[in-house]
Amino acid sequence: MKRKSKRKKSRIGKLLLFLVVIGLGVLTFFFFQKEIFDTLKPAVKKKEILPEKKEILLYFSDPEEEYLIGEKRRIVKKGEVGEEAKEAVKELIKGPRGKLIPTLPARTELLGLEVRRDGVGKVNFSRALSKDHPGGSSAEMMTVYSIVNSLTHNFPEIKRVQILIEGKPAETIAGHLSLRQPIPAKPDLIRRE
Repeated sequence: MKRKSKRKKSRIGKLLLFLVVIGLGVLTFFFFQKEIFDTLKPAVKKKEILPEKKEILLYFSDPEEEYLIGEKRRIVKKGEVGEEAKEAVKELIKGPRGKLIPTLPARTELLGLEVRRDGVGKVNFSRALSKDHPGGSSAEMMTVYSIVNSLTHNFPEIKRVQILIEGKPAETIAGHLSLRQPIPAKPDLIRRE
């Protein structure tokens, strides 16, 4: 009989302890809810601040310099074509992640990008675009159309691309392709994989 009584008292004691702990938790939350929410607010806001991403397709050269092949990238969605196009060109300068061939010299810098109302995207590069270019007509064509096709494919507002070097319209990058006029896309250079 005494054992049953001790077990019953032990269960009642545990139940009372559990109820006291729950009660203290509820009271603490009730009295300090403002402080608790103020502490948790930055963590919740940080999660909301994570930038939305947009998937784009950048074009790099195949090893034979005959075709452009698309490589997917994710850029921050900014809601403004010019800003997103700048991010795309910066990614193009970084080069491919896989086995494709870079189309822009590594030291090339993007100095600016403007999208005009008539659909011309004016892309301003540093002198390294032409100075460090390996040369050759195929390489030059891959460079020009990787820029043009990447921009026109991902941003329908851009219909043609004007390539500038140090703020001035470029005659050519390596002497083979005229850049005097804004250039439209050349989809026949794109190979689908």
